[in-house]
Amino acid sequence: MGHQTVVYGSIEVFQSSDVPGADARTDEALMRLPEIDEWPFLTRSMFSVTPPGYGPHGSYLYRVISFGASYKAVEWEWAEWLLKFERLLASLDFTYARVHLETELVGKHTYIWDGHSDDGKKISPDHWQFSGGPRTFSD
Repeated sequence: MGHQTVVYGSIEVFQSSDVPGADARTDEALMRLPEIDEWPFLTRSMFSVTPPGYGPHGSYLYRVISFGASYKAVEWEWAEWLLKFERLLASLDFTYARVHLETELVGKHTYIWDGHSDDGKKISPDHWQFSGGPRTFSD
């Protein structure tokens, strides 16, 4: 029997009303995720997104992508999982993302990416503000 790790969080993405084409890029990025992935997996079924537009079934300022999965000790491949997640972020017009990592072996950690720009334009990954727990646990 292994040790369970739970990974969950959210990504706030711009809507097309603020950034033209953002809704289509969000939907396309999520559809490009594999249905089956190599370990450590990051698959389409892990993600759900609110519909575009403000209203009873939409979103106020940003669309919210929520995600979650249960793994067997993914913390030992955590750096690789983060790279896969950051590739997804790079394909989105996101403003803020948070990942919660809850493990039996190395405790609880929160990771935050701030992709906000003052002019509402997409910024490159080298300008993201990143904070949070360790990027690797294998040392």
